[in-house]
Amino acid sequence: MDYSLCIGSNLPKEELGNLLYNMICEVLFVELIDYEAEVWNRSYTQCVSVGCTYFSMSINLDDEDDYTERYRKANLEAYGVDTNVFISIQFITRLFDIGYLKFLELFGKLLRLNDLDMLVENHSSYPLMKRIKGCLKINTHSDEYQTSYLDKEDLALLNYPYLEEDFFENSEYRK
Repeated sequence: MDYSLCIGSNLPKEELGNLLYNMICEVLFVELIDYEAEVWNRSYTQCVSVGCTYFSMSINLDDEDDYTERYRKANLEAYGVDTNVFISIQFITRLFDIGYLKFLELFGKLLRLNDLDMLVENHSSYPLMKRIKGCLKINTHSDEYQTSYLDKEDLALLNYPYLEEDFFENSEYRK
């Protein structure tokens, strides 16, 4: 399963990759001690790639400035978020139920890192969560499948306050 995480960041992408690696290690601390999970950092000249037994995250280092600006403009127009880093997330399908919960913990750590804008989209470019000017909003315009992994119990793993909002209400992007 593919997801995307768009964030605003002032860090160089390599440094952001190392930060994500350290955050994954913190989230999986118990699993690492018990040898139930593995964490890796496989960065290359074109890509920063960090991950664990449940998911991987990749940041393309070869993004041209015009691509980044085009993506930034699209997110700003469609969802009101100002982001400058696109992170591709691939969940291990057979471990999605565990991986998604671990991702929520990781995302909560990212939220506490700074107040910059963020956007989480699922494999169909459907926005699940966004943070604008420090305020996290969870999309209530979801089908039954999406609602099942945006329940209050799971969202408590964010350890971050949020509001619920229909992202498509009064929007030209209604589905």
